[in-house]
Amino acid sequence: MKTFRKLSASLIVALLIMSTLFTPQASADIKSDYKAYVMAPLTKISNWSDFAKQLATLKSNGVYALTTDVWWGDVEKNGNNQFDWSYYRQYAQVVRESGLKWVPILSTHQCGGNVGDDCNIPIPSWVWSLGTQDALTHKSETGYVNKETLSPWASNVISTQYDELYASFASTFSDYKDIIVKIYLSGGPAGELRFPSYVSSDGWSYPSRGKLQAYTETAKADFRTSMQSKYGSIGTLNNAWKTNLSSWNQISPPSDGDNFFTSGAAYNSQYGKDFMTWYQGVLTKHLQLISSKAHQNFDSVFNVPIGAKIAGLHWKMNDPYMPHATEYSAGYYDYAKILDQFKSSNLDLTFTCLEMDDSQAYTSPYYSAPKSLVTEIANLATQRGIVLNGENALAISSSDASYSESRYKNVAQHVFNEGFSGFTLLRLANVVNANGTKTAEMDRFRDLLVLKPIKVDFVVKNAPTSSGDTVYVTGNRWEMGMWNDSDGDKIKLSWNTSTKDWRGTAYIAANRYYEFKAVVTGSNGAAKSWEPGSNNTWNTPSTSSSYSIQW
Repeated sequence: MKTFRKLSASLIVALLIMSTLFTPQASADIKSDYKAYVMAPLTKISNWSDFAKQLATLKSNGVYALTTDVWWGDVEKNGNNQFDWSYYRQYAQVVRESGLKWVPILSTHQCGGNVGDDCNIPIPSWVWSLGTQDALTHKSETGYVNKETLSPWASNVISTQYDELYASFASTFSDYKDIIVKIYLSGGPAGELRFPSYVSSDGWSYPSRGKLQAYTETAKADFRTSMQSKYGSIGTLNNAWKTNLSSWNQISPPSDGDNFFTSGAAYNSQYGKDFMTWYQGVLTKHLQLISSKAHQNFDSVFNVPIGAKIAGLHWKMNDPYMPHATEYSAGYYDYAKILDQFKSSNLDLTFTCLEMDDSQAYTSPYYSAPKSLVTEIANLATQRGIVLNGENALAISSSDASYSESRYKNVAQHVFNEGFSGFTLLRLANVVNANGTKTAEMDRFRDLLVLKPIKVDFVVKNAPTSSGDTVYVTGNRWEMGMWNDSDGDKIKLSWNTSTKDWRGTAYIAANRYYEFKAVVTGSNGAAKSWEPGSNNTWNTPSTSSSYSIQW
């Protein structure tokens, strides 16, 4: 606490001697419905007593709910329509007894083969008998066949099998609707709506872009059909593509993936635009299909939000030779259109990599800009009124406490300034030991992100304002804008003509220590004057309150 006081005091000195510009944005605060979640282990629980102790620790530290992969490869492994939910029934009961809520993820992808995976649960083996390998799997530009999840081109099989899975889950867990507060759908590998473009078994290593996944005959035929539908005649297509094709059968995905990007074809040619639009469209059609099945089976039973996840593919974003090639290879060509599908499918959105920064944004070979990417997605989601949730991409665990705290602060900056309604920490073992005791990470996680929002009415009296001025409150935490940080939003107040003072309402955290000041800004956004004297300090109460500042 002493360190924080010294830091904020030094900031105030700097603030008082600088004329700082404020970007006119939405007022800072915590979303009133904000919740903190923790992701359960990928592997199955073997010691239920210790698991119960772990959950009790989460509950006592303010965590709202546990999110859990419910593996298709486990519950239906014995045969088509032969479901065994006994393990997850026991699991749900332990969660209920802990007092936590539960967010099941209907995980129709394989566990194993992705970053952080510590298990091996393939999708049910009998599924591969429902069609040809070409129709059911992905094939990359190198010829690698991927079986992490059913190919989105296998829509007939997906429609039937996911419908049966969802229906069975709804029937089996209808008596647990008191603890189920949201249901997530797996949209692809690692549970994310994307193609399996970056897997080590296909020769991928970070930070290479990954491989395009449109090389089965089924995928190629779909691309040709789509182009025939768009252009009508091969002559019209040739005119648009500046080609001399004589047959629709000559249409194919890029024959050289790297050249497709480095030559500029992916960005500038009509062929590239058509291919990428179609490639992404396969994902959005898949999302439309699985979300419709989910709503049909879950809405009348659970009446809870349904969500899906987009991966934070942050590397190669600024690569001068192939910008955004990682995103494009995974099927992320136009985020706005992907989020349009989330909106029309009535889905909540979870996005990852909130803990990362842009320190390698222009560093070869990474060109990694996760912070900018999160902000872009958050803005698009907010514009569409999509409920937004966040996750960290990599585990936050370090012997360096300041490093860990910096990761949580990165998350807090996004969550409390960009309209996130929740944050899920990956993963349970990082904050709770196997015996149920808390790790060193728990206190840092809890202080910055496991927050109970309380409504606070701020009043500033006698502020030296003139026409065109605005008064803000800003302080030492991201939900108050982290003083005058350029990435933060301050708490904006409005002039009250009746009481002749400045007033505003914000949601900040219960039972936390705050330091803050009022500041007057001019019509140009520049700070004109700061509240004199030392910082206001407040240990907030557990319920809604008010705070008055006498300038």
